[in-house]
Amino acid sequence: MINKLRRPALYIATFLCIGGCKSVGPSSVEKAHCEYNSAIVKTTDEQLLLNMVRLKYRDNPYFLEVSSISENRKLTTRIGPSGSKLGFDKNAGHYELGIIAYSEIFQNPTIFYTPLQGEKFTQRMVSPIPLAVVFGLMQSGWSPQRVFNLCIESINDLDNASSASGPTPTTKPVYEPFSEAVNLIENLYKQKCLLIGTRFDHPKEWVVQFTDSNHPGVQELKSILGLDPNQSEFHLSSNALDKRDTILTIRTRSMIEVLFYLSHAVDVPFHDIETGLVTETKDENGAVFHWNQHLSGKWIAIHCAEAKARPENAFVSIFYRGKWFYIADNDLNSKSTFLFISYLFNLQAGDSMAVVPTLSLSAN
Repeated sequence: MINKLRRPALYIATFLCIGGCKSVGPSSVEKAHCEYNSAIVKTTDEQLLLNMVRLKYRDNPYFLEVSSISENRKLTTRIGPSGSKLGFDKNAGHYELGIIAYSEIFQNPTIFYTPLQGEKFTQRMVSPIPLAVVFGLMQSGWSPQRVFNLCIESINDLDNASSASGPTPTTKPVYEPFSEAVNLIENLYKQKCLLIGTRFDHPKEWVVQFTDSNHPGVQELKSILGLDPNQSEFHLSSNALDKRDTILTIRTRSMIEVLFYLSHAVDVPFHDIETGLVTETKDENGAVFHWNQHLSGKWIAIHCAEAKARPENAFVSIFYRGKWFYIADNDLNSKSTFLFISYLFNLQAGDSMAVVPTLSLSAN
C-alpha cells in the first residue's frame, strides 16, 4: 500500500504545465516570426540566384511567391508515475511513488505558394523599366554607375552591351564609350555638378541639369553624348527616334534583360563550355572574353564549386546541375548588386501575381 505521495513532484508538474502554457504565448509568436522571416528571406534569395544560373544555361526561369503561412500549435502535458522512483525506501521507512511530468508542443505549419505567371507578370518582366523607377533608385542612395550599368541599355547613340540583354552572345558586346560616359556622370553627380529630377509643374517629366557649365567634365560629357554645348538643361526621353541635341534619349532594360545581363557573370566549369551547355563569348581577335573581369562581372561574381558539401563562405548558394553556385559572404560588391536586383524585382513584379490555384505544402 502506498501511504505517501511526494508533494514536490506535484509542484514540479504544476510549474511544467505553467511553463508550457507560457511557451505557446507571446514568446512563441516572437520566435516563430523570426524563424519564418529568416527562412523566407533565405529561400527568396536562393530562388533569385537559381533563376540567374538557369538563364546562364538557357533553362526556363520560374518564380514562386510565399503568399501566406498558417501554423497550428498544440500543447500536450503529461503526468505519470516514474518507474525509477517506485518502491520501499529503507532509509525513510515508507513507500515512495515518483512522478514525472513533461509538456510537448506540436507544430503543424502549412505554407501557401502562388506562382508568379500570367499575362500581367510576363508584361512587367519584359517591359522596359520606367525611368521613374531607375532614377528613384538612384535618388534613394544607389550609385549612378550601378544603376546605369545594370538598368540602362543605351543613352543617345552610346550602346551598353545591348547584345548581353539576352542569352550569352558569341561575340564581345560594345560598351566602352557608354562606360566612359557613366564614369563622368558618376563623378559629376558626386560633385553636384549634375542633377537629375522632375519639375514641380511637370512631375512626370525628368530632366538633367548641369550646374557648372565651365566644368571640364561637363563639356566632355556633352561632347560624348552629342549634346548642345551651350545648354545647361536637357529633357529625358524614352523615344529612340528623337535625335535632337537638346534631348537625352534613354532606353532601359526590362527586368528579364537585367537578369540575363547578370547571368553572364556566372562561373561555369570548362566541361560545360566544351560540351556546349553554355556559350563562350570571344572578342574580335578570337580570344575568350571574360565576363567575370568586365561588364556584369564588375558588379557580381557567382562562383561554381564542384563539391558535394555546401560552400562554407556563402552568402547565398544553390545546388544545380550537380554543382554548387554561390555568392561569397565577404564579397560586398556582389551582395550590394544582389540586394539591388532584389529591390528592382520587387518593384517590377510585386503586385502582379497571377490568379491561379495556390499550392499549399505542409512543412511536416
